[in-house]
Amino acid sequence: HLADWIRANARHMVPPVSNRQLFAHARDVILFVSGGPNTRNDYHVNPTEELFYQIKGDIAVRIRPLDGSKPRDVIIKEGELYLLPRWVPHRPQRPAGTFGLIAEFPRGFDAKGRPQKDALRWYCPKCDELVHEARWILRKIDQDLHKIMNNFWDGPARRRTCKACGH
Repeated sequence: HLADWIRANARHMVPPVSNRQLFAHARDVILFVSGGPNTRNDYHVNPTEELFYQIKGDIAVRIRPLDGSKPRDVIIKEGELYLLPRWVPHRPQRPAGTFGLIAEFPRGFDAKGRPQKDALRWYCPKCDELVHEARWILRKIDQDLHKIMNNFWDGPARRRTCKACGH
């Protein structure tokens, strides 16, 4: 029962990510619940499509379109589905008390047979230049994201400083 599972696992869904994976042993799907609030300012770049189903409350997913147009918010209302195309940098913004079910898919391989990598990107809030990108092979989404984010925020200040404007 999904509502019971959410109640039992809500204590594990804490900022900055607020994710908890279901069926961690599954081989063909990465299924997790994400709760609000979250405090993310990074963009996830995923080599597969990502399906959002908004269980409770409305959220905004900030996307950076692949055509180079300006970032924009996609509003996903309670009860709605949204399919995010592969490779689109995105940043879900979840208010307190919201919950969503997200399905991602195992990563494939590039043309040379190497595992495809996910990325987290941070952009300068002042000039919108890319400040930092971390790339990794996804193992366990609810743990990997915490490690990558903590490495960014707890690492050297130069990693968080924009090379274009110094912010």
